[in-house]
Amino acid sequence: MEKFEVEQFDIIFMDIQMPLMNGYEATKVIRTMDHGKTIPIIALTAGTVIGEKEKCLEIGMNDYVSKPIVKGSLEEVIAKWTSS
Repeated sequence: MEKFEVEQFDIIFMDIQMPLMNGYEATKVIRTMDHGKTIPIIALTAGTVIGEKEKCLEIGMNDYVSKPIVKGSLEEVIAKWTSS
């Protein structure tokens, strides 16, 4: 959160399970910031819980990639959400 407040990013890859603040909480905070309303946030998770992708999208993330990450699928997501 501290880095996001002072640096400009093109995309955020959000881990769902983090020690101090989980990815759902962090996404909610980012979405309240002016520069956080439109940045693509992509969930990265090893979780296979039914409905997890839908929960990520409902919270405000733009997309979802499950671990283990396949190189081609990650490249597709980056291309989809950035102009590069």
